[in-house]
Amino acid sequence: MELDLTAFKRAIDTLNEALTEYEKDKTNTFVRDSCIQRFEYCFDLSKKTLIRYMKSISDDPMEVDREKLSNIIRQSYRLGVVKHSWDEWDIYRENRNNTSHGYNEDVAIQIVEELPKFYNEIVFLLENIQKNNED
Repeated sequence: MELDLTAFKRAIDTLNEALTEYEKDKTNTFVRDSCIQRFEYCFDLSKKTLIRYMKSISDDPMEVDREKLSNIIRQSYRLGVVKHSWDEWDIYRENRNNTSHGYNEDVAIQIVEELPKFYNEIVFLLENIQKNNED
């Protein structure tokens, strides 16, 4: 079953666009906030896309629904679908949670500084799913 990755790819492109602008001027709070908002929906879409992918290759898709995200990430890592295992994804998850608990400039700066690693992670995920879709 081929997954439609259009929305995920578009989301990744928008995050890349914001990160590129942020690199030009790291004092621009408007761009920093844009990076964070784009990270939020990219993180959410990456989870959904990964779960859909894992269900598509599973003998029992309902089993994937019953799994915790941490176990899905660990399994995806063992399969080479994601670049990092749960230890890194847990940081992304924590950053995503922190974005919804009010605004704190120090936290925002920390999150944005970690976004290039997350961006590389989701590009890796997209490329692997695309490659597996072609097989």
